[in-house]
Amino acid sequence: MGKYDTCMREFLQNKERFADFFNGCCFQGEQVIRAEELQDASEMYIIENFPPEKPVAKGADAQGHNSRQSRRKTQFFRDVKMYLCSGTALQILAVENQSYIDYSMPVRCMEYDAAEYHRQLKAKKRRWNLMNRRQKGSSITSGAVSAATSHEKLSGILKTDRLQPVYTVCLYSGTDPWDGPRTLSDMMAFHPNDNYLRFLFRDYPLNLFCVNEHSGFDEFHTDLRQLFRAMNCRKDKQKLTELMGDKLYSHLNEDTWDAIAVMTDNAALLQNKEAFRNTYGNQEGFNMCQALDELMADKMNEGILIGKHEGILIGKHEGILIGKREGKHEGILIGKREGKHEGILLEKQNSEAKIRTIISNMLAGGISCENICRFLECDPSLVEQIQAGIQ
Repeated sequence: MGKYDTCMREFLQNKERFADFFNGCCFQGEQVIRAEELQDASEMYIIENFPPEKPVAKGADAQGHNSRQSRRKTQFFRDVKMYLCSGTALQILAVENQSYIDYSMPVRCMEYDAAEYHRQLKAKKRRWNLMNRRQKGSSITSGAVSAATSHEKLSGILKTDRLQPVYTVCLYSGTDPWDGPRTLSDMMAFHPNDNYLRFLFRDYPLNLFCVNEHSGFDEFHTDLRQLFRAMNCRKDKQKLTELMGDKLYSHLNEDTWDAIAVMTDNAALLQNKEAFRNTYGNQEGFNMCQALDELMADKMNEGILIGKHEGILIGKHEGILIGKREGKHEGILIGKREGKHEGILLEKQNSEAKIRTIISNMLAGGISCENICRFLECDPSLVEQIQAGIQ
């Protein structure tokens, strides 16, 4: 399981968020499912598979082994599974997290749901077998066993037995538009003229929620709203920074901070988390708005910022700004930023490696070798050497 799937699985283990997710994506925010009615139901499923590649004689495989011994078992966990206990009714809700497009997703979800129904059937059959064994060892006849029909005895399931329904939602958190199947029929190679048989096919729609197909997320009432909004800005750091200016991001709990950092691929937020812990009343939280502002400021002051509108900024307080400027085709602004009109400050501690980096970035910005030599007062052979290396 990848880091994105793991992150979403852990985030949705919280009952408040789990209920909010179902209410938001299935009921437009109406409070149909309540957290106090949920119980954690995480468990491992085991599916027995027969090897299909070799013909198997009745009761034995090709090597003469019993067919039960030749079965292969597949084990898996559902990402998040909860029991919904409303009155006397018991229902099963599940979320499958998907960070990439899986073109077999309808079949996968069918398999997961079928495994749950199979688990319930096995439990009922075990109950039936237990009742039979107890009756054989006792002179008292069980009413349920004695009243069972021959069909019920053969199947091990009573006519009145019922299964708990399973409702599965696939949560797609990837950035690419979902172009995979949304129903089982999308995966089928139907014959164009099979009008006689097509009506026999029973489809299986995928309950799919794609984060990148929504905006606003006002139907969510927990910190899922903040997380989903941030995920939709992960490709645009400037837009993400602007989003964090919302007061919703000024006091985040630790789980939400970590989830946003992981799902937006921002390792710096995880590394510097403690620096932005603050207190509101009796509660502690983290100010992500302040964090992103300071992290961006650090990059501006200590590094090199290359952009379409700003150009190249070099230096902590002074530097070289090269690029397009508000209506001008090209402009070069060289000098200190605080009041001085011109001049280049290259401090003594600047190593040759730093100078090479500056030249490389100026070449990348479209500045000619002649202008670079004139601005930096450097040897033309050095510029030509670096240019040859880039090409």
